[in-house]
Amino acid sequence: MRFQEKQVRLADGRICVLKSPEPADAQRMLDYLKRTAAETHFMLRLPEEVTMTVEEEISYLESSLKDPGAMMINALVDGELAGNVGINPQGLRRKIRHRAGVGIALVKEYWGMGLGRLLMEEAVRAAAAMGYSQLELGVYGDNERAIRLYEKLGFEPWGRIRNAFRLPDGTVCDEILMGLLLE
Repeated sequence: MRFQEKQVRLADGRICVLKSPEPADAQRMLDYLKRTAAETHFMLRLPEEVTMTVEEEISYLESSLKDPGAMMINALVDGELAGNVGINPQGLRRKIRHRAGVGIALVKEYWGMGLGRLLMEEAVRAAAAMGYSQLELGVYGDNERAIRLYEKLGFEPWGRIRNAFRLPDGTVCDEILMGLLLE
């Protein structure tokens, strides 16, 4: 599903354009995925695991725009892709189709500017408008800033998976499962 493009002023006064990524943005999206994965261990994938071809990313973006149960929102600041949030169904079977998952990543340069909050607020509104009754996410147990943001938005801890992530250096991190009831 396509997000209705809009402009928002960030805390530092710059204008941020929120819009769905288009197939023409495929290379930009791949570069962004690699960059955000390299900047922090809080991402699910490592930079070298971003292996999709431009053609595969084009296909993914096209299908995302057509899927009424999914939405992606890019945040562009000064023409640079600064962040992205995605909403996806947890499943299509009747018993779970009320649930959506949300994932977000920001380029590190844009941390602490209110961009994460802005994207998450848009994702919560969009998920509710799409008919979902709950929004779910997983967050690294040591990502205290993200956890605080999610709690401010009303998300609650719903569970914890011990040692869910094993980092390249052998360190393990728990995953905290959080949810927000939209009804």
